[in-house]
Amino acid sequence: MPFKLNGQSFSKLALQLFAEQHLATELQGWERDLFQFIKDWLSDDEYITVHTSGSTGNPKAIKLNKTQVRNSALMTANYLGLGENSNTLLSLSANYIAGKMMIVRAIENEWHLWATEPSNKPLEYIAPDLQIDLVAWVPSQLQAMLDLNDPELDTRIQRIGTIILGGSPVLPNLAERLRMFPNRVFETFGMTETISHIAMRRLSGPEAQNTFETTDPDIILGQDDRDCLVIVAPALAHQPVVTNDIVEVKDDRHFRWLGRVDNVVNSGGIKLFPEELERKIQPLIAQRFFLTGISDAQLGQKLILVLENPELDPKEIEHLKETLRKALTRYEMPREIVTISRFEETATYKINRTETLKKL
Repeated sequence: MPFKLNGQSFSKLALQLFAEQHLATELQGWERDLFQFIKDWLSDDEYITVHTSGSTGNPKAIKLNKTQVRNSALMTANYLGLGENSNTLLSLSANYIAGKMMIVRAIENEWHLWATEPSNKPLEYIAPDLQIDLVAWVPSQLQAMLDLNDPELDTRIQRIGTIILGGSPVLPNLAERLRMFPNRVFETFGMTETISHIAMRRLSGPEAQNTFETTDPDIILGQDDRDCLVIVAPALAHQPVVTNDIVEVKDDRHFRWLGRVDNVVNSGGIKLFPEELERKIQPLIAQRFFLTGISDAQLGQKLILVLENPELDPKEIEHLKETLRKALTRYEMPREIVTISRFEETATYKINRTETLKKL
């Protein structure tokens, strides 16, 4: 069966011509990104160029081999058990790996792709009776829709066959809500260098997991001397991918993510993992926040809590400390709470910790 874009069938040659014709017209930014990538993917070039988000360093351009990109697309379809004619929704930017991979998966697996403007209300653009089999969102998109407390919208979300969430960690409050969903919801783990995700963690139903599972048995997990994950996946990368993600490897296919090695705080000889502590206290704090370490003459580094709220007065900060003491041990408690008016963000709307700290 041929690939379909917004209900219209195409062979690969016809799709390439269709993209080129549209690029010669006036388009919205997201549409131009969509058709430009379709044109690039269907060209004779051996590689595509993808830009990282910049959440863990300066954004950079990476060349990915098309054969390996195709392998990733087929791997996801196989892991999720999605066959031809599946309906998929693209509501992410085609400028970044997550959006690009949704397009490649649809083309290479001969799915029906419904492309919409990236937003926090993507289902507004889709007919209510259309059954979507797969959608990829960042957690904030799904959270924004659930926060509307619209029963009709909630029902539509739960009718989607499979939802995959990536780009940033799924926070405990959202994960707890998703546990009751009747459909399949996964948190993904991966990066641009691994051509999107190489592992998923089921969040919904009785099959919910605390660990990530690799999407293919041929992916080999290892660790370096920093306890960071090393990924060997010849179908996706010619060389082992050494990450900055500290993990606990459970077995050949399962691991638990602890945090980024560049975020670890060594406070008086005790290693603290900010992301793990953030998951513990996230239900206690309404606004955006993160934990980080700053230099300290006595401890080497001290843990601080950075809040996106300039309005807090000393009494409110003291009350917050009392609340945190109920969830954290003495060694896990932040030594200081600081506030800022607005966090710096990456191009994909993740909190940019490094640039935010520069503003403090």
